[in-house]
Amino acid sequence: MKKQEQEKQMLFSVIRSVLAALFGVQSDKNRYQDFKQPTAWPFIITGIVMIVMMVGAIIAVAQWATASQ
Repeated sequence: MKKQEQEKQMLFSVIRSVLAALFGVQSDKNRYQDFKQPTAWPFIITGIVMIVMMVGAIIAVAQWATASQ
C-alpha cells in the first residue's frame, strides 16, 4: 500500500510541476526538485498530454464560438 501512495504522490507532483511550468509560475525550489528525479520521461509525457488537451480545448471553444453566429 505504501508503494501505491508514493506512486500517487509522484503522479500529482508531476502534474502540478507541468501545470506550473506551462503557466510560468514554477518556483525555483520545485524546479530543482524536479531536476533531481532519475528520469524526465514522466514530465515529458505529461507535458505533451497537457498541451494536446489545452490545444483541443482552444479549438473546441473556437468552434463553439463561431458556430453560434
